[in-house]
Amino acid sequence: MNSDGTAGSTGRLHLAAAPGGLCVLQDLLNSASLPAASLPDLLADEASAQTWLDASLRTWGEQTGRTAPRIVISGDDLAALRDLRSLVRGWLTNQTEDEALHPLEVDVSFRDGRLVYEPRGNGAAAVASLVRLEALLASHTGALGRLKVCRNPACCAAFYDLSRNGTRVWHDMRTCGNTMNLRASRARRRAPSKPDQSPHPSSAARDSMQPADPKCES
Repeated sequence: MNSDGTAGSTGRLHLAAAPGGLCVLQDLLNSASLPAASLPDLLADEASAQTWLDASLRTWGEQTGRTAPRIVISGDDLAALRDLRSLVRGWLTNQTEDEALHPLEVDVSFRDGRLVYEPRGNGAAAVASLVRLEALLASHTGALGRLKVCRNPACCAAFYDLSRNGTRVWHDMRTCGNTMNLRASRARRRAPSKPDQSPHPSSAARDSMQPADPKCES
């Protein structure tokens, strides 16, 4: 839940926010619909998209210790935001080749002994700049590799993998993990066993395969 009591896109899935600015990528991914849980697409219309973005930027400010920027979006930005979401999902699942050069609209300044940055402008372009910048920074620290998409195709929730070896594939083992493991087990049991196609050896060949010294038998 955010400070105003409304659940953000990641909060509605009862997941913890990814560390630092990486939370903005996670929130973008978790804005997608989840029919299994009757959760709508938060980028379906202008009003819900603006509410989602305001909540996401507040989380970003809390995670980075910064003042959340105000970015206003319109109905014309919705398609671009959904395309951005698909692009980021493709990054994490290694299903997108994006060789295009994307300009970043950000302001960088030196304050209180450190470099700070914030997106410039409004609309989908400003959101895309922030998302790409945070992805770039997280890729250099190794954090981006721990932001994952649940492998349950009915879920696809974005979660931050805090396991020691970074090998989690389900956002929740008790739900998606058990469901998918059970489904795989049932599929294996239903699969017909293949008959042995190897030729049966002749009696002479069978005799030749017996150990000559009975002491070798166990």
